[in-house]
Amino acid sequence: MEKRGRREAHGLDDDDEFRLPRSHRPMENLDTEGLEQASVDTQLSSSNVGFKLMQKMGWKGKGLGKNEQGILEPIKAGIRDAKLGVGKQEQDDFFTSEDNVQRKRLNVELEETEEHVKKREVTAEREQKIRSEVKEIQKTFFCSLCNKQYKLAYEFESHLSSYDHNHRKRFKEMKEMQSSSNSNRDDRQKREQQREEKEMAKFAQLADAHRKQQQQKQEQPEISGEKVTSKPAAGNQDQRRTLKFGFSKMAPSKAPVGNISKKPKIATKVPSVFGNDSDDEA
Repeated sequence: MEKRGRREAHGLDDDDEFRLPRSHRPMENLDTEGLEQASVDTQLSSSNVGFKLMQKMGWKGKGLGKNEQGILEPIKAGIRDAKLGVGKQEQDDFFTSEDNVQRKRLNVELEETEEHVKKREVTAEREQKIRSEVKEIQKTFFCSLCNKQYKLAYEFESHLSSYDHNHRKRFKEMKEMQSSSNSNRDDRQKREQQREEKEMAKFAQLADAHRKQQQQKQEQPEISGEKVTSKPAAGNQDQRRTLKFGFSKMAPSKAPVGNISKKPKIATKVPSVFGNDSDDEA
C-alpha cells in the first residue's frame, strides 16, 4: 500500500518502472546486487534502459543511417590510452608505424650528387675547425669571476676596470679572508686545547709523585723508631764500664738516631787520679 501510494504521488502506474525523482539524495550505500556491469564484449539485455529507448526511437538491431550502413559493434577504445578520442588511436598508429618513422628526404637531398655531398662535408668540417679555434682564442677573454664571455680585447679590458668586476673581486677576497681567519681560530683553539691537556697530564704526574713521597716518609719513621729502641742497651753497658774502671780514654759513642749521620768526635785525654802523675814522681 505504501509503494502504491508513492507511485500515485509521483504519477506512476503499476506497469511503469519505479524511478527516483531528480531531487532525491541517497542516504545509504547503493545496492549493486541486481545491477549488470556493461562492457564492450557483452550485448545489451532487453531490460536495459538504453536498449528500450533505442527501440522506442525505431532501432531494429541493424546499422544506423539511410541505407543501414552503420556499424553494429561498439567502438573499442585503444589499449594504450583510453582518453583518446574516436580516430585518434588510428592516427597515432599511422604516424608511429615503421614505414613512416624515417624522415622524408628534401628535394635538395634528392637532387644533390656525390660530389656535392663531399664538398658539403669538407666545408662543414672546415667551419667546425674554425669555430673550435675561435672558441679556444676567446677563452682568454672569459671572466670566470663574473661568468661573462667577451669577443674583443678592449671589451674585456673595460670589464676588468669596471665597478661590477672589482666589487665581485673584493667580495671574494673578503670571503677568503673570513674563511682563513676562521681556520686560524680553529687551529689556535686546537693548540690551546692540546696544551691544556699536556698541563693537566703533568699536574697529574706531579700529584702522583708527591703522594708517593709522602707514603715513603710515613714508612721511614717507623723503621728508624725500631732501630733507636734496639741500640740504647749497648750505650748503657759502655757507661757502666766507665763507672767501674774509672775514666776512659775514649768518650762513649752515642748511637745515631735514625738515618742521620754525624761526624766522629776526637777523643781527649783526661788526667786520672791514679794515672801518669804518680808514675812521673816515681
